[in-house]
Amino acid sequence: MSLGFVFLLVGGAFALFGLFVFWTEPLSILPGLERFTPNMVYRVRTRLPLVGLSFDDGPHPVFTPQVLDLLERHNAKATFFLIGNRAVRHPDVLARIRSGGHEVGNHYSDNVPTLGHPDATFVRNLDETEAALGLAAKPALFRPPGGVAWSRQLKLAQQRGYTCVLGCAYAHDPVHPPVWYIRWVVEKNLVPGAIVILHDGIPDPSRSLQALPHILEVGRRKGLRFVSISELFRSATP
Repeated sequence: MSLGFVFLLVGGAFALFGLFVFWTEPLSILPGLERFTPNMVYRVRTRLPLVGLSFDDGPHPVFTPQVLDLLERHNAKATFFLIGNRAVRHPDVLARIRSGGHEVGNHYSDNVPTLGHPDATFVRNLDETEAALGLAAKPALFRPPGGVAWSRQLKLAQQRGYTCVLGCAYAHDPVHPPVWYIRWVVEKNLVPGAIVILHDGIPDPSRSLQALPHILEVGRRKGLRFVSISELFRSATP
């Protein structure tokens, strides 16, 4: 067996393992992620039966109200990470999010990767979204588009009073997996302190909307309450 073939086998094994972790999201990987990316929050350690529920890429004039209706029906609260330019176009939806007792977080001014942006552009996009959303009070929450940003960008956001948040129950709904998968991957990670990521602002979030009532009901059966991420932070174990 040649050395090149061995490297190919090892590389293939690592790739398969990476795909397995990517799609199954075992909670056991969280300690490693937290050590490797200390500027990002994936969960909150709490003794209370609370889960942080979040939605990305809105506000959308059709789909966000549907999400709000479902949350109201199930007495659940959430954090909406909003795109600044979309919030400017749909102030009525932003107002309804707030009037429903939900939280608003910064998700950049456009739904584009931050990786190619110099620091000045990154800060300008952050500030423009902050103004559009009315996030004068700090600390506030930031989630980079696509969940990816340079470490220096996360530090810039922190210097401006933001806590950078991802999650540990992500349904990969922008790529439109089956409804059963969205239900399964979120349900198995519904534990106290978990942060759930779904999308209301993608072109077709219908599968997430179909899965959401099941997710909310499963959480209720587990004795969990869905809250905003800031409320989850306030429950953190000292």
